[in-house]
Order: sequence, then C-alpha cells, then structure tokens
Amino acid sequence: MNQNKKSEIDREKREFILFLAKTTGAVWLLRFFPVSSFISGMGCSTSSSRETKISYELFPQSVASGDVTQSSVVLWTRTAGDTSPIVLQVSESKDFSSIIFQDVLTPKSDDDFTLKKKIENLSSGKRYYYRFLKDNISSPVGTFKTIEKNPERIRFAFISCQDYSNGFYSAFYHLSQENIDFVVHLGDYIYETISSPTFQYAQLRQFELPSGRKTAYDLNDYRALYKIYRSDRYLQAVHERFPFYIIWDDHEFANDSAQTLSPDNGKDFYNSLYQPERRLYASRAWYEYMPADVYFDPKEQNPLKQIKIYRKFEFGTLMRLIMTDERLYRSEHPCGEGAFGQRYLATNCENINKTTMLGQEQFDWFLKELENSHKDGVIWKIHGNEVCISQMIFVKSDSGQISYLNLDQWDGYAGERQEIFKFIKEKQIKNYVAVTGDLHTFVAGELYDFDPKEKVGVEFTATSITSSNLGSLLRSAELFEQVEKNLLELNRNLKFFNSHYHGYAICEVTRDEIIVEFWRVSSIEEPEVEKTEKILLKKFRVRRDTNTIEDLTP
Repeated sequence: MNQNKKSEIDREKREFILFLAKTTGAVWLLRFFPVSSFISGMGCSTSSSRETKISYELFPQSVASGDVTQSSVVLWTRTAGDTSPIVLQVSESKDFSSIIFQDVLTPKSDDDFTLKKKIENLSSGKRYYYRFLKDNISSPVGTFKTIEKNPERIRFAFISCQDYSNGFYSAFYHLSQENIDFVVHLGDYIYETISSPTFQYAQLRQFELPSGRKTAYDLNDYRALYKIYRSDRYLQAVHERFPFYIIWDDHEFANDSAQTLSPDNGKDFYNSLYQPERRLYASRAWYEYMPADVYFDPKEQNPLKQIKIYRKFEFGTLMRLIMTDERLYRSEHPCGEGAFGQRYLATNCENINKTTMLGQEQFDWFLKELENSHKDGVIWKIHGNEVCISQMIFVKSDSGQISYLNLDQWDGYAGERQEIFKFIKEKQIKNYVAVTGDLHTFVAGELYDFDPKEKVGVEFTATSITSSNLGSLLRSAELFEQVEKNLLELNRNLKFFNSHYHGYAICEVTRDEIIVEFWRVSSIEEPEVEKTEKILLKKFRVRRDTNTIEDLTP
C-alpha cells in the first residue's frame, strides 16, 4: 500500500476512535472488542507498567484523585504543553493487567493542558490504580480506594496552608507514608504572594511570576503558582497515594478576601479593592488544577455564579463530610478592612452580629445537611471548615471591653455562628465536629455560645504545612508563650493552643469515638526532608454524644 495512503487511513482511524471515546459508543464497543484493539489504533500501548516509561517531563505535575465516593472518583493530570491524545486507564491491579476503564482525552491550551475525568460505576470499598499514557510513556501511577457502603472505621488526614516559599514539604514526606483513607484539604493550597512582608519571612524557595509582580495578577500568574506548587515531589507523592477532598480558603485568591474584595491589594494594584476579574482568574485556575467534582461555567462573568464548591460526602451512617465555602459569599469584615484594630485585635466591634460567613443560600443548605444527617442516623457530622469557629478573645479589660484575635475568623461573624449553634441545640443534633485550617496553629476546642454546659460540638484545627505561624512571626519565645497563656486563660472553651510547629492532623472515626492526633515535623528548613522526623504532639479523644475533649497524649 502507498505509504501516504496508509498514513491517511491511520489518521482517519485515530480520529474515528477519538470520536468514539468521547461518546457512549465507546462503552458499547468495549463490550465486544478488547481494550487493545482501540488503544493500539491510537498508537498507545496497553502493556503493563513494567513495559512503560514513567515521565515527569511529559506529566510534570504528576497525577491526582479526588471527591471519591462509593462508586465514583475524579482523576486529574496535566501535560507539559503536549496536545496529543492521552489515554486514561483505570485498573483493579497495580500492573494494569485488569483494566476496567479507559478513555482518550485531549489536552487543550484553554485549560492549561490539564485533564480531568469523573469515573463512575465503580465498586464500593475497592482499591483501584490509574495512569495516563502517550504511546508507551506513562504518568506516575496513582491509586485510590472507593468508600465502603457502610464503613466501621475511617482514618483521614486534614491539612492546610502550604506556602511553597516559606519552607520545604517535610510534612508531605511523612504524610505520604501514613495509613489513611484520604486527605481533607482545608485551603490555602497556594499563596497568591511570593514575598509578602506581613506573613512570608523565610523565603527558602524563591521563584517569579509570569507578570513579574510579587502578587498574582492574572490567569497566567495563578496557573503558574499551581504548576510550581505541584512540581514538588513530596506533595505529588501524597496526591498519588490518596484521594483529596479540597476546599479553598483566602490565598487561592487574596489574603482575607471576601467575595471579590482583596483588602491588601488596593488602588495601586487593580484600581480598586474590589477585583471581580481577578476573582474569576483565581477561581478558574483552582478549578483547572483541583481533582474536584464541582460546578464551573467558564463563560460566566459573575464571580459568585461562575463556580460552586460547597458540597457533602457520605460514609454510610458512620459520618458525613460537609464542606463549606467561607470566602465567595461572606460579608466584608465587620470593623473595616485595615489590619490591626480592624481585622485583627478590634475592640468592641458591634457589627459581628450583622455579618454572614456563608451567604443565605449556603447557610440554609448547611443547616439542612446537618439536619438530614441527623435524620438519616449518621453518627458524626464532620464540618470541613476553613476558619476557626471557636471563640478567641485576645484582650478583655476590667471595663468589659473585648478584643478578638482575628475577625477574619468566625468571631467576626458571630451572629451567624450563634444561629448555627442554636439550630444544633434545637434539633438535638449530636456529634458535630469541625475540622479546620487557616490559623497555622494546632487548636482543640469545645464549642458553645455562653454556657459551657450547653456544648454543641468540638473543633480541631491543624497547623500549617509550612506557612508562618505565631511562633515564627513573633520571634520571641517569651512573648509567644505569653500569647498562648493569655488565649487559654480568656477562652475556657480552648483545651489546647500551640502556634509554634508545622505538620498535620490525623482523625480516626469509629462508631463509639473519634481520635485526633496532632503530628509536628522537626523542621521545614531542611531541604533533605527525609532527614526530618515526625513527632506526636498531642492525642485527643471525643466519645460519642459527649462533646468533650479528652487528652490521651502519652
């Protein structure tokens, strides 16, 4: 056969197969023909992982999985600008001898060459492996396990605040070796700034943004941040091994943001504190790079309607994970957008009862999910909560004047917090547990409004992976100890407060109790993270129906 004619036939064959792969026709044909008959037509191999070559050059951000359920998962990768068709394979075996799903995906520059696919009709409680292929070049192999129909035990990590420039990812090195089911990420996956004088002191890993600015300005800048953060091999290892449930906090857009408001970047940056175009860029980049099953409309120009990321996940009657968005719909800060005296350490701020953290629609949804969990007989209601819901009074004068530590937290939205607590009491909802990030501090607290006898739940806050905490910002051991002592004395709801270390938290859920462990790492300044250690800082227990934190630390 004429070589040109053969090439033309091969091209038409590939186009036909690509068309089938994107339609229900592929599912029908796979009933009658083996996987290899299609993949070979694409010029891709179906050989086992031993016969393929893993390439971080082609797949520089590796792979990720997320939002896993009993029967579905979202799988993700990115190519290094290659627009060739990429084959996604899911297998029941690590050597890919038992492929149960495949699809052909095409990277596009409009999506920054990211690829994301929701896989459905999976078996519950089953281990799967996945990879992306171009010819015999493979991405790293990722794995996930679907949720059991009604599990007796769940063990997960919760983390947040991983400023790339501020340290090395020793926490991710240790986390990748944990025996857990999944990771709950509570935001600040990236930081929009690369040298902020207010909270980025160390600058151990330096880089530049495409715009040449020190703060993310446009879509290219936000995309660059995700590419840089996800280039870290230790973060990649955690994504390869565990599925994530991810929510954002403020730094995915701007520090202490509220809707389109960016308090720290004013007229000298975007001609206004309100930056809807920049908010659209930030949300789009987050959607492109996160393995999340959320609504997104790339054509929508209203930032509050472009994307919706609050959602819930069911784990039989053992637990329900309810994740809220505490940035896109919240009110502005109650006492102004300045730093000290307004957002932080504001005195006698009366407007805290007039603000909303969730917005009316999400607030109603959240209460309904709590009530539905109760009615469905779910034991543990786990709230994926970005900012601390525990009260944190910093100063209380003899005259009764009160200054809160941080009004960017729920203390600045106390009226809505009180409504939530009242609802939980009235509906007799038990075992509410908030898992939280943002503060770069290990915190354990019991939740109540005014009367400690009327506790409505508990909160555990994980410290940062690397981001600066009070210990590094104050730079004085004596001052640091006084701050911690002061907070614990003024807030009897707090059972533990430590803002000196970096690390992560592990939560084990059974029908009778939850166990929470705070793990710290020995250093974030050591580039050879394998030389670092993980140390158990604290271990707590909450027995079912008690809302009481017990210290089990050895």
